Amino acid sequence: MDKLELQDLGFSEGEAEIYLALLKLGSANVMQLAKTTGRHRTHIYDTIEKLKEKGLVSESVIDNKKVFIASDPSNIISYIKEKEEKAQIIISELEKLQKISKKDIKVETYKGKSGLKSVLRDILREKKDYVGYGEGTRFGKILPIFFQQFQNQSNKLGIGLKLILKKGAKVPKREKLQLKYLDYVSPSTTFVYADKIVIIIWEPFPTAIKIIDKQTADSYRSYFEVIWKQAEK
Repeated sequence: MDKLELQDLGFSEGEAEIYLALLKLGSANVMQLAKTTGRHRTHIYDTIEKLKEKGLVSESVIDNKKVFIASDPSNIISYIKEKEEKAQIIISELEKLQKISKKDIKVETYKGKSGLKSVLRDILREKKDYVGYGEGTRFGKILPIFFQQFQNQSNKLGIGLKLILKKGAKVPKREKLQLKYLDYVSPSTTFVYADKIVIIIWEPFPTAIKIIDKQTADSYRSYFEVIWKQAEK
């Protein structure tokens, strides 16, 4: 089990390392955890307290020594559900603020891997067919596990994609995917879905710019259909 998978669920790097160590050891004191993880005792104490707050670690006394025990991994689901419930309350309040301050056109910027994940999650949330053109191979290289999960979920939701790539480019096959090719496409990536346009600039650091406006999205779709007719299968 890779600690990165736990980090994708919201664990810090230290929390993931210590939780995995406790699962493997069964039970351990701070000295044993320090030896196993290479982390300082003070950091381990702080991290264990955070894991206890999440309901993922408990403590016991064995032979007059305090030891820590990882809770059943299924408790992770309970922790995530609790976060979701809190998030729903927060989202409701944020939506109220959004309605107050909403403008005709909104522009949002996302950076790094977390930003790319936000874009893909938003596509799934809309549950609508979308179109795209430009560089199409970076997602699989930068987010191999998450992008495969995105593909699988897209298939389950029946989300279609029409994509224009540079000749010779290869992307993973998926259901309801239509591909066409041009001799040249932009080194950036553009997606158009619902009333949104996302332009992803890959170098020197992945940056996604999201424009939220129905009229602008419709104009981008019209432009896409023009070049779609010119592209080759």
